Amino acid sequence: MSNFNKVFSVSVEPDEFFLLNETLFEQTMQLSEGQILLFDGTTRMKNKWSVLGVDWLIHDENSKGMTKPDIAGLGASTLVVSPMFSELFTNGFGDNCELLECRLNDEKWFAFNVVGFERALNEEYSIRNIRNGKPSRIRKFKKMVFTKAEIKNTSIFRVKEAGLFYYTTDAKNSLYSIVKEHNIKGLYFDEVDSV
Repeated sequence: MSNFNKVFSVSVEPDEFFLLNETLFEQTMQLSEGQILLFDGTTRMKNKWSVLGVDWLIHDENSKGMTKPDIAGLGASTLVVSPMFSELFTNGFGDNCELLECRLNDEKWFAFNVVGFERALNEEYSIRNIRNGKPSRIRKFKKMVFTKAEIKNTSIFRVKEAGLFYYTTDAKNSLYSIVKEHNIKGLYFDEVDSV
């Protein structure tokens, strides 16, 4: 029996909230040292991590009406939580999630590194999106269904077949429940069908 009722995909809204980006210095260092950061779910990084400098990704002509979130997207690769709420994610949040220190000016933010993948995709009920006889690379599913019993990390997780997306549940101490309970800005949750 699962300790949750619903599953959600996690997303940021780049038209409403600012995104973060690695500083130009960080990008240059990674390129020159051949060590591009990949938040791809395959590697723990905490032991070799050094503080990552980040800045708001702001384009003056497109930023009117946008606000700074409490949890921001770091480009398209991961999420970064502000110092105001980072403590909520340090104890008992999820064994599969590392919090890696980032610096935004003089503030200590933390990037989520979600490691591993759940085998939660239910192939029987999911419908793949086929275009010209081949699976779509952009939108892989017309309908995606997860098997609840296969979700072990209820706080935050990934599903390999679903690409780079993060998922969460409504379980106690999940990303969804913490964000809702503390009115944290920056994330959107869309319910995913589950059986």
